[in-house]
Amino acid sequence: MNKKERLQSVREKRAPDYMPVWPRVMSQMLYSYGYSIPDVTGQDWYDSEKITQAVLSNIKEMDYDVAIPTYVDYGFGVPPLGGNILIPEKFGLAAGTTDDQPVKTKDDWPKVQKMMAKYDVTQTDPRMKGCLEVIKNVSAELGDEMPLVPMYYVGTTAAMFLFRPNEAFMEDLYEDPEWVEEMCTLATDWAIDWISAQYEAGCNSVCFTAETLGTLMMSPTMGEQFNIPCIRKLVETIKKNYGQETWLHIHGDMKLPKSYEYLQKIVEETGVEGFHFDENCPPDWIKKEVVDKLGVPACIITDGAKIVKGPVEKIREDVKSQMSKIGDGLGTMMAPSCQVLPATPKEHFKAWVDATHEFGKYPLSV
Repeated sequence: MNKKERLQSVREKRAPDYMPVWPRVMSQMLYSYGYSIPDVTGQDWYDSEKITQAVLSNIKEMDYDVAIPTYVDYGFGVPPLGGNILIPEKFGLAAGTTDDQPVKTKDDWPKVQKMMAKYDVTQTDPRMKGCLEVIKNVSAELGDEMPLVPMYYVGTTAAMFLFRPNEAFMEDLYEDPEWVEEMCTLATDWAIDWISAQYEAGCNSVCFTAETLGTLMMSPTMGEQFNIPCIRKLVETIKKNYGQETWLHIHGDMKLPKSYEYLQKIVEETGVEGFHFDENCPPDWIKKEVVDKLGVPACIITDGAKIVKGPVEKIREDVKSQMSKIGDGLGTMMAPSCQVLPATPKEHFKAWVDATHEFGKYPLSV
């Protein structure tokens, strides 16, 4: 099987030749190539040539099966709206937001709404423009053989990253829910435009979106109110316009009764095709309660900290243990929680991918 066929077999809950690996690689691809984040991006620039080198090197050396074909972070779109982003000097998950966000008080909201109405996701933010150039470059070289997925956030996460300081946004959830719904709707519309631009640039596979507040930072009831309508709109639009399904990354212990009810409603009411969880959800539970019971494929999760720490033999043992817990393994693939961490050594990353391919040969017999 090639990589596209391998992913497709998981989506259809058929047996691949071996389990594919879907790592969410952000800044690790830069550090492993010898760059730091300030080497490749700033408030208003993004070095497409250097990032293309890092992306292609990471995909080819690690040999995983599904890729986000560029360096992505939490700061896209923010500076042109009047906010500032943090560029970590040394190790950092990625460039991200600060308390200097565009909407510090509700009085700032009308101005930002007007700016959003004129926002061209392909031109307004130089970082986003550069990001699309990387997707074009990677697609030209690997698009025939590699599933290349677009990525951005949805609902509350998109609104928090684009508009409001984190602490203020969390207060808004309780104090001004109507405004939160308004921010989530506008942020999701922007997210749809940004994901669409990534498809136009060369992404060729399912959409990967993330709602990282999950049930860790708000209640399942809030998730139903603020996120489900936004997820549904994104899923429907991407399917209509590009014929592609959507996978959702979500945080939290979904084994808890209320959280599982929320998960069920996401499946029933939004049409997401599959899930990428965090380390709170063990592989046997994911296989039984999500893949088999809810009928949707999902990633089983390796704690990213374990890949960082190693050693290689421990990484291999952990992967083998996971494989022993998922029965026939149909409808599952391997992913990290919730990304391959920045300090992950290349030899540990490669050992994790290779172990998944080795112990994940079908039919599973670990």
